[in-house]
Amino acid sequence: MIQYIAIDPDRLQAMRDSGADESGNPWTLRPADGDEPLRCCLTWATPGEDIALISYNPWTQRSPWAETGPVYVHFDRCAGYSTPGEYPPAFLDYASMLNPFQPDGERAYGHITFLRPEDDHEAAVRLVLAQPDVSYLHVRSANAGCFTFEVRP
Repeated sequence: MIQYIAIDPDRLQAMRDSGADESGNPWTLRPADGDEPLRCCLTWATPGEDIALISYNPWTQRSPWAETGPVYVHFDRCAGYSTPGEYPPAFLDYASMLNPFQPDGERAYGHITFLRPEDDHEAAVRLVLAQPDVSYLHVRSANAGCFTFEVRP
């Protein structure tokens, strides 16, 4: 079964507790405009909701492929993403890039896929993960390039 994985809530809590993200930027409260994709629970912020903009790197080990970038999360701990076996509904009509990786962690360039809002995102994920040289992938914003969530078989 395919797993759609938000940012680890314990990793985020460690940042909250330290008062800074892993790049040393202060954990700062900001009221949401209502158009921010939240990577902690894979939903969209509502206007006025307490959020933080942090620097985030989805890798947990050293890698030349590691990319750090800005992501929005809830300022305080939230319930996280509760249905990891389901493509996050909030992102089904979102311009996305499927960024696949081989088992050794190297990017599988031949399978990078750009999705328009009207595309079948779930079918595209299944197709990319079915490739023998693809082990997992990161879904990123096709517009801004920011990390959205991880997908593993």
